[in-house]
Amino acid sequence: MSKKKAKACVLKPFRDARQIWKGLETEGARRKLFHLVDVDLHDSKHLVAGLAMFEPGEGAAFHTHPDSEEINVAIKGRGKLVADGKELAFDTYDFMYIPAGTHHCHFNTGDEPLWLVYVYGPPGQLPAK
Repeated sequence: MSKKKAKACVLKPFRDARQIWKGLETEGARRKLFHLVDVDLHDSKHLVAGLAMFEPGEGAAFHTHPDSEEINVAIKGRGKLVADGKELAFDTYDFMYIPAGTHHCHFNTGDEPLWLVYVYGPPGQLPAK
């Protein structure tokens, strides 16, 4: 059951987000999510969105969104996307498209924090790790 009725709004990641740490038990897979949009937060029926932050050398665990397409935008830093075994380098302001069901992860290959905006739909579960 949704907690809020959908309405237009401006969201500030460091104020309005549900903050979630992922990968704390796995060195090299630690990141912080500032989860901003989903059915529970804003009654979003079609999208999930937020900001992921990775320190240098950190990345996400490999995961899949079985039924969801994903878009990522690097707004700070640089890294690599590994998708279905291919490594793809990206820089600040690059967009990444990840088709539904694609086994993937992101890594910070730079020497400053990497900030990625993530949007995927239809909504699914956040990766477990």
